[in-house]
Amino acid sequence: QQQRVSVGRALLTRPAILLADEPTGNLDSKTSAEIVALLKTFHTRYNQTMLLITHDLGVVAEPCDAVAVIYAGEIVEFGTLEDIFDHASHPYTKCLFATIPSLDKDVERLQPITGPAVNAADLPEGCSFCERCPQAQERCRSFDPPAVEVSPGHLVKCVLAAEGPAD
Repeated sequence: QQQRVSVGRALLTRPAILLADEPTGNLDSKTSAEIVALLKTFHTRYNQTMLLITHDLGVVAEPCDAVAVIYAGEIVEFGTLEDIFDHASHPYTKCLFATIPSLDKDVERLQPITGPAVNAADLPEGCSFCERCPQAQERCRSFDPPAVEVSPGHLVKCVLAAEGPAD
């Protein structure tokens, strides 16, 4: 109930920009869906800019137009909802999707992201996702790639992005 009240209070003044940090965190799926629907309604009705910060990709599927995937404090992939959900290109984004249960696939265990999380206060040289990346190459350890536009407006910060379309 406290979370609902907090969201309600935030929307009450109809702010031009709403920053929602984990608005559905620790909520059951029904309440989470209600909160997302409420945020989407306000976003649409009042032409409100909304910035959602979440670990739950299902939350961004409804109300968001653009998605930024962040790892170790930097954007590693940015694009439209379709770019990210249908054409994920960064290995971290792909790993995130592999951790989500699917109704279409019968799997015994979800695929965890292996390796230790990077210390944002002590970033390694090169790509910060390198030690956890299933596609890491030697050059990833020393080269921190720039973001590459893999399609109009779809940016990916990975050495593999420049080599061709995502699978």
